Amino acid sequence: MIHTRLKLSAVGILVLGSMQSSWATYSRVESMGKRADFFMDDISIFDNPANMNIFPNFLIGELGVYRQNAGDTVASANIRRNMDPANSWFGGIFSYSLSKNKESGNLYPQVSLGGAFNRRDEDLLQLVPDFAGNGITSFVVPEPATNFDGFLGMTLANGGMLGSHIYLAMQEGADLENGQMKGLPDGDINLYVLRGDLGLNWPIARNVDGELSVGASTISFGPAQIEPEYSYFVKARAFSTLEIINGELVPIFNYNTLAAPGRELTKLHFGLGVNVSLDRGFFWLGAQGIFDEDSRTGLTTNPDGTVTYNYNNTTNTDQTIRGGLVSFGIERNVWWDWLVLRVGGQKEITYRAQTASTGGNFNFLYTNPTNDGSINDAVGFGVGINIEEKLKVDATVAEDLPYTFGNLFSGPIHHLISRISATYSF
Repeated sequence: MIHTRLKLSAVGILVLGSMQSSWATYSRVESMGKRADFFMDDISIFDNPANMNIFPNFLIGELGVYRQNAGDTVASANIRRNMDPANSWFGGIFSYSLSKNKESGNLYPQVSLGGAFNRRDEDLLQLVPDFAGNGITSFVVPEPATNFDGFLGMTLANGGMLGSHIYLAMQEGADLENGQMKGLPDGDINLYVLRGDLGLNWPIARNVDGELSVGASTISFGPAQIEPEYSYFVKARAFSTLEIINGELVPIFNYNTLAAPGRELTKLHFGLGVNVSLDRGFFWLGAQGIFDEDSRTGLTTNPDGTVTYNYNNTTNTDQTIRGGLVSFGIERNVWWDWLVLRVGGQKEITYRAQTASTGGNFNFLYTNPTNDGSINDAVGFGVGINIEEKLKVDATVAEDLPYTFGNLFSGPIHHLISRISATYSF
């Protein structure tokens, strides 16, 4: 529930046991406020690899995301078909104590090793276009075939945690869909995404833990004429215990320069939030400022929503984004200890100034969508099942369910759940 500095005693082991109830999957985060900046969760290992040491010996997996496809129409609802969710993945973390005093409850120092397969790093892959070319000929930028995360971490004798992480997503020579080749092999059909991170989670004071992670990545695709681009990340936050609210005060700071050929997105976010333990539940609330810059060169959005990058086209569009975001989440055990209900939401209001080399400069106010079914929309709702603090299954519920009951008998484009995730600790 509350992220507490790990102690070097049997009491510390009990604290760690209580922290397991705060393990959060993507489904939990999506249904309880859409983001996990202001509370501790296992998904944070992908932002700060040092946090892998907080969650030793556990497995995590996801059946994937089930969204309504843009091509689905009312007419297609009369065609019944089975469609598996997209982007399923799985992984785990395993830890081994190096302590000579394990019998006394002191497990530190301890080393941890982990990995995940098939997880998409959306922060980076969102920058990759669907097609690229020189304006005369074009090729597909394929989906990566590897999508591998690797972790190595250690908890020191004083409770400080260190971690490292690599992410590799690549494809060479073929465009695949569900393992089947589309079209002919082509040497220009390739994609390389490589990311590396180092993280630190350190006890700053008796009631304060600090986190810091730094990383870099490179993205490249297509022929040699397209130069690779490099990204850099710095993320920090602190958890300060506030006994008066039975919770924590959490300041955050994130700076990312994300780049791919044709695109550079600079993000500076900072904010303050709280998380509170409730009777049989948990609540968090946070606000953050947004100072972003989005630059696009040679990119064209096609009528079907796909994006094409022309590396000979120097036309560019720059957008300056200033504003803020407020978000919250709450969960509570209902009826039985093993059943959890969750709800949360977010509201972004930003002022955007857009300039283009071809003219047509304009300014506008932006707010996040309310009902597109994505991680960026306004409200989420979900359920969770907790079996003996070992097996936990979380689901994001389709937001139209209370109104339509999923139109259970009307066609395949309707669904009850949009995402299912699970963890198992041992």
